[in-house]
Amino acid sequence: MLRINVEQAAMNLKPLLERVARGEEVILLEQDKAVARLVPPLQKEQRLASMKQFRNSLAIEGESLSATVINARTEERR
Repeated sequence: MLRINVEQAAMNLKPLLERVARGEEVILLEQDKAVARLVPPLQKEQRLASMKQFRNSLAIEGESLSATVINARTEERR
């Protein structure tokens, strides 16, 4: 993992992006503190897997939204 100053990164952006495209992670520093990360984009399979994992982690409780809306409208009419 490469750590580079923001000013140096700006002067060498194309080579940095080529390294990221090959799978390397680059940390951008400002005053020796990390301020950003350049990482390659996830592949389609990785994105879909993480979305599926997120959906499966949701635990929904109570009545459905449609039932809530119907009940609220029924109450308003009374």
